[in-house]
Amino acid sequence: MRPARIIAIAAAALVVLGAPAAYTAYWFALGGQVELGIQRWETDRRAEGYVIKHGPMQRGGFPFALSFTIPQPEIARPDPPLAWRAETLTVSAKPWALQDVSFRFPGRHELAGPVDGKPRLIDAAIGDGQLDVLFDGRGRALAAQLDLKQVEAKFADTGELFRIAAARSVMRRRAMTAVTDVSLETDTKIAGLVLPAAQAGPLGPEIAAINALANVIGQAPENGTREAAARWRDAGGYIEIKEAQLVWNRVDIRGTGTARLDATLQPDIRLDGRVRGVDTLIDALVATGQMRVPESILAKGVLAGLSRPADDGGPPVLRVPISVREGNRVYLGPVRVGRMQPLVWR
Repeated sequence: MRPARIIAIAAAALVVLGAPAAYTAYWFALGGQVELGIQRWETDRRAEGYVIKHGPMQRGGFPFALSFTIPQPEIARPDPPLAWRAETLTVSAKPWALQDVSFRFPGRHELAGPVDGKPRLIDAAIGDGQLDVLFDGRGRALAAQLDLKQVEAKFADTGELFRIAAARSVMRRRAMTAVTDVSLETDTKIAGLVLPAAQAGPLGPEIAAINALANVIGQAPENGTREAAARWRDAGGYIEIKEAQLVWNRVDIRGTGTARLDATLQPDIRLDGRVRGVDTLIDALVATGQMRVPESILAKGVLAGLSRPADDGGPPVLRVPISVREGNRVYLGPVRVGRMQPLVWR
């Protein structure tokens, strides 16, 4: 065999045998750098007043992923006060795509923070939970997808229990060239929501589906303060509702339109609506004492005149403006059918 051929075979053998060793060394070195980065992030947050605790991190995922399993993670921020505790958190990414990070958090959780303007403690169990985030080179989130399955959440003080069979929320940040551009695209789907009796509303505790496809116009408020919300509103900010759907009992409500903040920072929602099952809704309002019988007869007559046969042969479709206005009152056309809970700002 010629010397040149021998050298070529030997070089190829070195590459084949050396590549796995080189990749292994790269994987361990990269893991060390990422772990140091996590530690620096924790140090920076503690300097800002955060409280961060967890058990020893465990590295894994070799060879096609780099993951860190964090037992008993706890994090609390001072302002606004918010605390979270979980059984375990796993953070992972591909070694060649560290900007695309996945967070998995099944199991038990505790969340303490303001709800409706007062501190509340929530105990939750999540069958499966995952958050995928795409970061840019500065560590800012460009896109995110949250998936939850089999969620049970209970308020510790009242025992109110909420259940969700499945939920997905997708968010994408958009570059803005003007203050009235889209800053955020959102797509949210919730299936199998069960409310506690005190929150059930006229149609019962089980909501089959809540879906919303929307764009945030203008730079969305970075926090939940009245000042930030007012700045966003005054700069022309609003939410463009491209498609919304609520399936509750035998009522199916869909609509497109806008959601803004009024002078009191409460929602002003205007939708071009399509409603099926309006008689079911009115009967439920009567049964729960939210509408009197004479009013219900008039409402059914008015709304029946606006209904049209469905293209698919199903129940008639009521095409009517849907609005939330004048102190969170909800209207189907001219008929008031309920009232929303007010927004609470810090």
